Amino acid sequence: MALGPGQVLQVGRTEWADFAVPNDGQMSSVHFALETEHNACYIKDLGSTNGTFLDRHRLQPQQRVPLEDGAEVLAGRSVFLVRVEKSGGESTSTTSLQSPLASSVTSRRVPKKQIVPAYVPPAPIAQQRSFSVEKCDSGLTLCRGSADEIPPGELAVTVCSMLPAHLIVDFHKLGSPRPAELEAPNYLFDWLDTPVADLVSPIVVSQDEYLSWPNLIDEGWGNDAVVCLFSRQEKPQLLEHLRQALHKGPGDGQGGGIVGYCWPSVLGPLLSYSRPQFIKQLLAGIDAVLVELPDLPDAWQIYGSERAAKVLRELGFQEKPPEGVASAPQETPGG
Repeated sequence: MALGPGQVLQVGRTEWADFAVPNDGQMSSVHFALETEHNACYIKDLGSTNGTFLDRHRLQPQQRVPLEDGAEVLAGRSVFLVRVEKSGGESTSTTSLQSPLASSVTSRRVPKKQIVPAYVPPAPIAQQRSFSVEKCDSGLTLCRGSADEIPPGELAVTVCSMLPAHLIVDFHKLGSPRPAELEAPNYLFDWLDTPVADLVSPIVVSQDEYLSWPNLIDEGWGNDAVVCLFSRQEKPQLLEHLRQALHKGPGDGQGGGIVGYCWPSVLGPLLSYSRPQFIKQLLAGIDAVLVELPDLPDAWQIYGSERAAKVLRELGFQEKPPEGVASAPQETPGG
């Protein structure tokens, strides 16, 4: 789909939009518009419920902003990457919208602006989104589901519509370089010198800092590399709490050091089996934790209060009995 000068393309969730992303429940029916002029392309939020974000900055309703090469646009749960190609000294521009959900038409011998989704939620699967509920020795409620039914990254995006998400990411275990967008990272081990922290410390990434953050969860799953925290705290308060929990200073009787709660292989078992009072202190200000378990690579786990299960139900997840637990028999008339 290509736009010439003076044309408008509306993007949204329904058939009322020129370009629809029907499986993104967080996108408005008509969410934002692209408008082209002779030599420029603009984006405008159309009064969407959840807002349109350009390079992590929320646009004001009806605000019209020019698009530059490399810009990221977030609408609902879908992220689009803007690329601008120029050719032949032409002054005319053509905008094309590319997506796995629709074919694109490129322009001939004129500059073109492409919008390529960096993260788009997968299409719905029949009878997906089920989970079981267990009570842990730690006092936490454990909600567990299949990563085949809903990938952990997509799960986190769904939950963050109600609870803000923050990631603890170890890019060394992830096996990939830190994205350029995170050029000023918030190191967890901030008591180390920066060169050392850059080598050994995980970092904290909030959902509004890096628009492709769900991909980090899926890429890190099974690599002991990523923990997703859901917290309504401001990030500075969350960082301070995590750093205090992870750092044993010289006054702690152990000569100083690092406690590995930031890695799934350590945190998961703690959340299941530690003393309730310890867990209450560890998760102060944190509503829920999405984490992998080493012996259950195909499952996701969300630990939290009973509210965690309530949130999943409100989001349309279906509760089922834990494995090995039979459903209560149904009473029959006259039985």
